[in-house]
Amino acid sequence: MKNKKDTNALLIGLGLIVVVMLITFFRSSFFSTQTASNSKQATDEAQIPGQKFKTLSVSQLQKKISAGEQLNLLDVRKFDEYIAEHIVDAINVPSDEFPASSKINSKNPVILITEDATDQNIEANIKSLQDEHINDIQVLAGGMVGWKKLAGATVNFGNPKSFVDQSKVSYVENAQLNNAVKENVKMFILDIRTPQEYATGHIKGAVNIPFDELEKRRSEVRPFPRIIVSGANELQEFEASVQLYDMILVQPFILKTGIQGWQKNGFELVK
Repeated sequence: MKNKKDTNALLIGLGLIVVVMLITFFRSSFFSTQTASNSKQATDEAQIPGQKFKTLSVSQLQKKISAGEQLNLLDVRKFDEYIAEHIVDAINVPSDEFPASSKINSKNPVILITEDATDQNIEANIKSLQDEHINDIQVLAGGMVGWKKLAGATVNFGNPKSFVDQSKVSYVENAQLNNAVKENVKMFILDIRTPQEYATGHIKGAVNIPFDELEKRRSEVRPFPRIIVSGANELQEFEASVQLYDMILVQPFILKTGIQGWQKNGFELVK
């Protein structure tokens, strides 16, 4: 009976993983298969009569991102909204925390990202940026609501209570990882603590990419054959792992209890 329950649980878990992977894949590839009518609709959204500021549609922004254009994706929503879901590489500077020039590259165009088209602060945000001598500004038509409506890819920090987010990650026990390290099993151990914390002692072979830099340095992560995420605690590891899944479509392994648990077990740390 126990074996049957374990098998059923495993099948349900695998099913969730497949569903999440399919959803993420179709979200990220949607624009390459959009019909001409949908593309026209997205373009039309960016042209509103009487509008006092420049806009661009979701599909236009997607093309710029795909072309590798250097942009400031400036997300002016509240921080809790930003971490719940945002466009990859977007920089969060909430409206009430302007000025923004110190956090962006003023030489690159600014794409202003709000929650939706009804945001009352758009013109005030633009005026603030212009006061900072930033004039190449466009507003994403429809904001995040419009982006998600047309299946634009997003990344989030992960909600431990979400079954979907939980299905994006796996877990590894301290003893299992310790044995794998000793046996030189091929893997990429990612330490997401600060450089100062990393310098005090880390798992042998671990590469340090601090949590706050993970999104912009995601290209440094080697996804195969497996990624192990180690951090100050399990929650930080979970949030980083969900980000990695959303950004590079790979299911990381979370080190249970984090580095603190590793130390309590007396396993080796190197400097």
